[in-house]
Amino acid sequence: MGFESTIHALVQLLDDSDEEVVRIVESKLIEEGAVYVPELEEIWLNNTYPQLNNRIEDIIKRYQKLSLLQDIDLWLAKKDEATALEAWVLASRVQYPGLKLGMVKAHLNQLKIDAWVKMGGVKNPLDQIQILNHVFFESYGFKGNNENYHNPDNSIITRVMETKYGNPISLSILYMSVAHDLGIPLFGVNLPQHFVLAYCRLNTPVNENGVYERDKIKVSDVEKVNFYVNAFSKGQIFTKESVDAFLKVIKVTPHNSFYEPCDNLEIFRRILRNLHFAFSEQQDFDKQRDVYDIMKYMGMVDSDDS
Repeated sequence: MGFESTIHALVQLLDDSDEEVVRIVESKLIEEGAVYVPELEEIWLNNTYPQLNNRIEDIIKRYQKLSLLQDIDLWLAKKDEATALEAWVLASRVQYPGLKLGMVKAHLNQLKIDAWVKMGGVKNPLDQIQILNHVFFESYGFKGNNENYHNPDNSIITRVMETKYGNPISLSILYMSVAHDLGIPLFGVNLPQHFVLAYCRLNTPVNENGVYERDKIKVSDVEKVNFYVNAFSKGQIFTKESVDAFLKVIKVTPHNSFYEPCDNLEIFRRILRNLHFAFSEQQDFDKQRDVYDIMKYMGMVDSDDS
């Protein structure tokens, strides 16, 4: 029996009167989703079995959710090697299940090349940031979305790449990803009510060009924070005193974590919290529940919370 015959036979069994048969078929389709789901999507789109479309759609969604959780496990297992860009791609799959990291990197490649060319042999940290600011915000037009701050699109990587609008953490992740490819040691800082970047000195040596190797830019190697960068405000540079003033304005007691770089797991968690809130504001409760399930899977909420 050929593949096409097999998939159609399995789909027909979804309408079997024996619920145990249906359960077994559903399990097989989900467990081997990488093989069967593309064909199931084709069947669903072409309405080949209209009486079973809801059940087929449910199987596709269950597979996509299982696949996402498995990839989150792989990301978590990578520990220090897991990047914030990868985490954002994973979170964005709530909206775009077929999204791949390679798709995002392909869109970023030209921006990175343009920044690299303009950077040349510049080694001064402030000059590096000014050049990156010009490419990122002026040439490519990325900007903070002040008018529609809580729109979920600001937290979905494909939408940010398309519209050029983002929120503090989304713009920071893109900016930081480009910076790392250029050997610039920028890391996320988990400020309350805002997210910024810290330009840091590392305890690892620079290469012959006077910059850090991309694969050696790790938060665990941070020795000192030199200054901060606000990607939401077109790369504005500021100091610790500005952080002090900001915390005073929002009436939050200073804490060391508000001044030091956070790891990428914290960034992943903040992305999810932002998405959860944004879908709630938009009253997209199905997507809100999807994000909540990921948060629960990652231990961010108690299992008995609703």
